[in-house]
Amino acid sequence: MEGIVRMDTTYQIFYTANLAFIVTHLYGWLLKWFYRPKAYEETFHNLFPAQMAVGTIYMLQILELPYLLQIGDAEALFYANAFALLVFSLQMLVMCELYFFPQRPHPAKDYWIVLPAVVVLLPLFLQAVGLMELPDGWQSWGFVLVGLVFVWYFWRNVRMALRIGNEVRNVNEETYADTDDFPVRFAQFIQWVPTLVCVLLAINFYFYSPLAKCIRDVLFTIASIVFCIYTLNPHRKLFAPTDENQSEEQATEEDSQCLPEKQAEDNGFRLSDERYNDLRQRLESLLIDEHIFTEQHITANMIMRRIGTNANYLLETIKRSGYSSFYDMINQHRVRYAISLIRQQPDRRLGDIAIDCGFSSPSSMTKAFASQGKPAPNTFKS
Repeated sequence: MEGIVRMDTTYQIFYTANLAFIVTHLYGWLLKWFYRPKAYEETFHNLFPAQMAVGTIYMLQILELPYLLQIGDAEALFYANAFALLVFSLQMLVMCELYFFPQRPHPAKDYWIVLPAVVVLLPLFLQAVGLMELPDGWQSWGFVLVGLVFVWYFWRNVRMALRIGNEVRNVNEETYADTDDFPVRFAQFIQWVPTLVCVLLAINFYFYSPLAKCIRDVLFTIASIVFCIYTLNPHRKLFAPTDENQSEEQATEEDSQCLPEKQAEDNGFRLSDERYNDLRQRLESLLIDEHIFTEQHITANMIMRRIGTNANYLLETIKRSGYSSFYDMINQHRVRYAISLIRQQPDRRLGDIAIDCGFSSPSSMTKAFASQGKPAPNTFKS
């Protein structure tokens, strides 16, 4: 292929794929900067810095235009592949840092991370648009320099993945009724995605082929569309706790986020018998009469709001009612309910029963049975 003179089918496919890639990312930039979904009305001020940063990197994809105008040109292809390798590696870092760790202040030195990419890509860009003539053999040292910067970014992405993993392991299980529940499962899923993206981009860069570039454009266009739909879905329900209907001396923000065991053990029981009995009756009504445990994503915060108390008092009520933890309480009721359904409907699929009982999957139900000292669920079929 020579420049843009050959308008054959292959050229048109490559051109369309790259155009779709650029247009999709420009659309993503507009969404990230200017669209405010209703689902985030209360928390959007916390998310906007991340939205804006990711949107900015989306907008930078317009710098792939030299390749769009010179499909098949070796210099433009080299620049476009190098640009994608370094800029997307940066995007993964920015996205993870700002979405998963938004509370951390970022000193000015953190922003110098973009400098190596700029220094390496600027001469390649000028070469691609014809404003600079690099010396003979520039591709050899270009591969080396781009590779060195990428190795540093890749190392940072691996560290970020390990950091996310540590946060997942530190999640307080008392907050969730199922260790396979959505928040934890999503973090575990997303943990190594940036690293995988970096590996795919490195393969594309060193493969150095217009066909590989076309395949990359298609894959990343689809991925960007899915990412935008997921993160900006106006109908998406958030799992963040709210402060409404809190009472009983108003729990602190930390109390609202979890049920720390140590807080229930520091001064012994603090509820009067009258207040404890009242809360226990409300809790039993939710569990026995309303079967609230059948909600897959039930959290302690949801129950706190329903019975009108705070984290400390809810944990005390749970302990004094004979449960070892919030997790244990929910699992006991789910297991008992599952056993009753299995015996009543022996021909029904265990997967359907698991969902009806609030488990995220049959394997989660099996683990819950084991944790309660019960045999496998299928042994209860009559």
